[in-house]
Amino acid sequence: MISGADMLHAGLLQKLVSSFLVPLRVEAAAGAPFRAHVDHVDVGPMVVARVRSTPHAVVRRAGAITSTDRELFKLVLHRRGGLSVAQGDRQARMRAGEIVIFDATRPYNVTAPDPCDVVVVGLPRSAFGRKADAVTRHAARVLPADQGTRSVIAAVLSGLADQIDALPGPGGLRLADAMTSLVVAAFADITPERVDIGTELTDRILAYTLANLHDPLLSADSVATRHGISVRHLHGLLRRRDVRFAAWVRSERLRRVRSDLLDPALAGRTTASIAARWGLHDPAHLSRALKREYGQTAAELRREATVPVRGAL
Repeated sequence: MISGADMLHAGLLQKLVSSFLVPLRVEAAAGAPFRAHVDHVDVGPMVVARVRSTPHAVVRRAGAITSTDRELFKLVLHRRGGLSVAQGDRQARMRAGEIVIFDATRPYNVTAPDPCDVVVVGLPRSAFGRKADAVTRHAARVLPADQGTRSVIAAVLSGLADQIDALPGPGGLRLADAMTSLVVAAFADITPERVDIGTELTDRILAYTLANLHDPLLSADSVATRHGISVRHLHGLLRRRDVRFAAWVRSERLRRVRSDLLDPALAGRTTASIAARWGLHDPAHLSRALKREYGQTAAELRREATVPVRGAL
């Protein structure tokens, strides 16, 4: 469902955002009239929202966090104004065009001292499997969206916000899966403090591998040969991104299998055919791997696909 709302009181913004995110406190800047406009829509298991507002602060307090809250990552693109963000021991200032992520299972705060325009995407923490902790380690780390995966994320988020009324709604499982993969690439597989001297080649290797996940013969040897380098050089390039080839390929394949198993449109396909579509040919091993990565077997995911999806930001 798509909804938009104009608000003249911070309490109304607090109530609305808390309803599709997690319980938050919103405080208007002292001595200034408050106004905000929010558009939001469920897209598969994620929610996309655009918030335009006068100066205010958003606080996720420790005392407001309960076991019944949705466990989410909150990805933010800052489009206008300045923001101050903090989570854990990290504090940072954001400029227009930068991106940041928060782990909504923990306290955080955002202060907008100027009128702001932000795009927010909420993704279920469970969709990240064992990568979730790696993403959390980058919470409140501001990343410039000037190159590589980060520039792609910024462009996608801007496009989602500008076309929010044309998004696919609850059926948008693949869009949610693609966004999850981008977040993993930007916040989990890449360590911003490290300098990657092979950025262009590494990006080509990663893109080629993702495009060929369906190939059961995909390996470090085949990818290295395709790019005219040694396997040792390939592993060295990927190590600068904190990527271990075999484990990363396995994780990406499982992520796509999970997405397909949750897609009602593919309910007529067998688990084996879905697994084979992503280069996996051992259904028994698949269920064990899914259980380790996501806490659910293939059969459990199939049953979940018959339950209506609740949006979460």
